[in-house]
Amino acid sequence: MKYILCRAFLISVFTFCLAFPATAQQVKNYTFFEGTQYPLRVTWVFGDEPGPTIMVQGGIQGDELSGFFTAQLLTRCKVRKGSLIIVPRANEPSILRRARQINVDLNRRFDKEYNSFYEDRLARAIRFLISGAEGFIHLHEGSGFYNPKYVNSLRNPKRYGQSLIIDAAVYKDIKLADMCDRAIAMLNAQIKNPSYYFTLFNTDTFAKATQYPEMLKSLTCYALHERGIPAMAVEVSKDINDLGWKVNQQLRATVYLLREFGIELDVPDFTFPNSPTGKGFEILINGRPLRGNSIELVRGAPVSTSGKAVAESGLDPAVAVFASDRPNLNLLTAPRMALSQFPALEVRIDGSRQAKTNVNWKGSKPDLPEVNGPVFLCWLNGQPQFISAGGTLKVVEGDQIILEGILGSSREEILNLKGFVASVTVNSGQDVGYEIIADPSNFMEKYMLEGQDGISRYRVVRETPGKKRSEFYLVISPREIKALELKDEGGNHDFVNWESGQQKLLRPDSYALADVWSNGDRCKIQAFVDNIPISWGETFSVRPGKETVLTMRHATTFVPVGQMVFKGTDYLQSQLDQ
Repeated sequence: MKYILCRAFLISVFTFCLAFPATAQQVKNYTFFEGTQYPLRVTWVFGDEPGPTIMVQGGIQGDELSGFFTAQLLTRCKVRKGSLIIVPRANEPSILRRARQINVDLNRRFDKEYNSFYEDRLARAIRFLISGAEGFIHLHEGSGFYNPKYVNSLRNPKRYGQSLIIDAAVYKDIKLADMCDRAIAMLNAQIKNPSYYFTLFNTDTFAKATQYPEMLKSLTCYALHERGIPAMAVEVSKDINDLGWKVNQQLRATVYLLREFGIELDVPDFTFPNSPTGKGFEILINGRPLRGNSIELVRGAPVSTSGKAVAESGLDPAVAVFASDRPNLNLLTAPRMALSQFPALEVRIDGSRQAKTNVNWKGSKPDLPEVNGPVFLCWLNGQPQFISAGGTLKVVEGDQIILEGILGSSREEILNLKGFVASVTVNSGQDVGYEIIADPSNFMEKYMLEGQDGISRYRVVRETPGKKRSEFYLVISPREIKALELKDEGGNHDFVNWESGQQKLLRPDSYALADVWSNGDRCKIQAFVDNIPISWGETFSVRPGKETVLTMRHATTFVPVGQMVFKGTDYLQSQLDQ
């Protein structure tokens, strides 16, 4: 296999000049948890010839830049044999904050099923993706330089940089050390500075005396131990300042390991930009461009945010607009009403701050009298909801809720959803401004009030100092699917009663997944055909005598709602049916 390893490849990253034949590469892009604060963008690249399916992931920890750039570069490769599942930014909220974690370390959530924070929903989806792979490569960036013996503070067994990490030299019949040793030999042969050489790092995770017991919770360990597939991490060093060089070496290492798995691919030429994260952006606040040192907003009015960014790399970056009082709520995907004032807005692209704009406020008013008690403002799936004291907000499992505040109040109110923990670091009872997913299993059971027919009920309490205590109720109903609407190639509509766990005979044809009847918003249901996600309106095939599995999941939690099997009737039977 011939790799494009020209001089430009060896010293640069990002802007592509594809030099491949005109034949189109089969590529599928899909975003899990779309519209939430934690979108998970995935790319499937299907090779020209059959072969193994390997998953490559970066960005599980947001302060490790190389991994998400390398993984996204890989989406531009030409795969000739085999297929790739690529997750460039596994933890977008942490990338946007340039932090290892927001609540908990996502790479320590794979030893069991957790359900406390958004990271656990991401882990659920990542486990699903890895179940469709025959091998796994994890892209990281660690401090210092790994060395099996202590040399100095930067080179010792507790450092991770410039290493290929495995959990065991041999696991059952999987010879991980041999695979990595061959890749390391090719890597180091082209690295001029011996102090930057890669080293094999065997954490010996399963040994009783392992020095790295935390690795039992990692994703590579999960892939190896629970899925039984080869898995390793490629870790470049944070103490090497040249980002382009690091991404280049990480990409080379990934390509060499993919060859070990039996993947054949070509890497396009690219050049490293001056600013890998940002080239420009166009952000609109209430229809006006966000430019300069200040912007004018009206207190008590909506703050409508839209826009996009362009990275000099030509890749699609993670973009956010943060209000200074809510540093983890991306206004590009969350509504906001300016009930209380905040000093500034900030634009970030892949965690790099591109602009900070001060807010000049108009229309400031004193507190309005609460004649009949306070009126609570919440957002339900992006739409405003006004609830009187003692009232009820009815939602469906998986819905998105943001507590905004109290109408007419001039201050930041404290609203406490009893049973919900907004922040693992500071549990102050303040739940205003956080994205809350209506998932009773995610709330503390002792705070759930008695309900009927599986309905969960919780209190949202005003706990603002100096204000009269009041509350309203949040009622969560289980999500139900009643029926599906399918449309065949002839434009005919088929209506299918939803019976989870059952088999349904269908005429062999291509069907568009046209609509669903349920007790909630359609966009909160995510459909999968034979474990591949499809969008509403997208088609799938039912073949004679073959079974097609349609699975529905909550779009915000990834928990299954149900599953049906469609089996194509044979040709003769289908003619009789007509």
